[in-house]
Amino acid sequence: MIASAEVITQDSEKYIEQLLELFRRFSLLVKQAFNDDPRFLTSRDKAFKQVVNDTSVFRLELPTRQLKSVISNASKVQPESRCPELLANYCDMLLRKTPISRKLTSDEIEAKLKEVLLVLKYIQNKDVFMRYHKAHLTRRLILDSSADSEKEENMVEWLRDVGMPAEYVNKLGRMFQDIKVSEDLNQQFKNANRLSTNGVTGAHHLPPDSINIKILNAGAWARGSERVQVSLPLEMEDIIPEVEEFYRKQHNGRKLQWYHHMSNGTLTFSNNIGKFDLDVTTFQMAVLFVWNDRPFDKISYENLRLATELPDPELRKTLWSLIAFPKLKRQVLVCESDVKSVKDFDDSTLFAINQEFSVIKNGKSQRRGKVNLIGRLQLATEKCREEDNESIVRLRILRTQEAIVTIMKMRKTMTNAQLQTELVEILKNMFLPSKKMIKEQIEWLIEHRYMRRDDDNIGLFIYMA
Repeated sequence: MIASAEVITQDSEKYIEQLLELFRRFSLLVKQAFNDDPRFLTSRDKAFKQVVNDTSVFRLELPTRQLKSVISNASKVQPESRCPELLANYCDMLLRKTPISRKLTSDEIEAKLKEVLLVLKYIQNKDVFMRYHKAHLTRRLILDSSADSEKEENMVEWLRDVGMPAEYVNKLGRMFQDIKVSEDLNQQFKNANRLSTNGVTGAHHLPPDSINIKILNAGAWARGSERVQVSLPLEMEDIIPEVEEFYRKQHNGRKLQWYHHMSNGTLTFSNNIGKFDLDVTTFQMAVLFVWNDRPFDKISYENLRLATELPDPELRKTLWSLIAFPKLKRQVLVCESDVKSVKDFDDSTLFAINQEFSVIKNGKSQRRGKVNLIGRLQLATEKCREEDNESIVRLRILRTQEAIVTIMKMRKTMTNAQLQTELVEILKNMFLPSKKMIKEQIEWLIEHRYMRRDDDNIGLFIYMA
């Protein structure tokens, strides 16, 4: 694994294939040479677990930033294996419309997903896998990019079968429900809109059929609390009150919050060469609309920031995706100065629409075409990502405290060694608490009078009702 670290840390497919090849090879060895002797199977499992949870090649750094109150003690967190993240990426490649999933038959995809679940059993920190898996599923459902919706729902059941905690799996189930409910709501909204507009669409009014709203349950979907400020094109601004009014009539007392960073759309882009449909994120749309009434102007970074009202990091990333999109030979926007990365933009950097933009096929410029500029739909801002990592640590601490209290409540008195063994047994389905974390949470619970040490024996704990 270490010899091919260069490749496999970048390519989740090669990494998982290599892991599984390793598992197959040694399983065969144990079968042929030792007739599946249980002691050798245990040795194989231990060794495989060590490889899967190795941190020398794949490090996932959870936060080292001081977290408040409960978490301040746990701020020096051990680095973890990136295997859960790479495993979730591999799952995404099989479940999304990708060259890999198109190449494989339905049975082959199912077999590979089952193999993912096999590796998952050996992973210590399954909560990290679930977090990435949920993020990928969110993208697939929002962008409608699942290769097979039946497989998606099967995967949820398989996760339940391999012992993933019900609360995690139930949230995934609710996400599918929301999408189905949204489809009905959309139809009703379109019908209501058709009647009210009666086929008349004004200058800034989008035809009802071009709108697709997804109303999602924050409890199941929300990632991070932050919503991003953006000035939307008028066509979209006009839709918002209509949707809210329609929804209020259906559900009294529910509040809608708009997550623009999770939204996307298609716009028609015309220049000297032809007309092209661009699939874009809402942020890319807001940026491109600045040129709508002045297609030949050069606009500075500062003016773009004023026009879109996007926060600096989001605007930088969005502009970069429009001047340096990896799959395009000709970009939609051009930048006056020679910039190597998003950090090189300053307030006076000038941008313009590329009047030579076109879709290139077989070396020839096309007059029509469709381009997807969304790439990986951004579900979280940088701040959200930090919040996400912190929330994993925070949740682990709460889970550890909760499990200690549950055990102590049942047992009333218990030695330190017994408590640690039972605790690991309860938590191992989601993560493996470090000795340091257990010790810190025991101290915290003693301090807050949930339990105490025995007066005569320091290694004996007593539950305090």
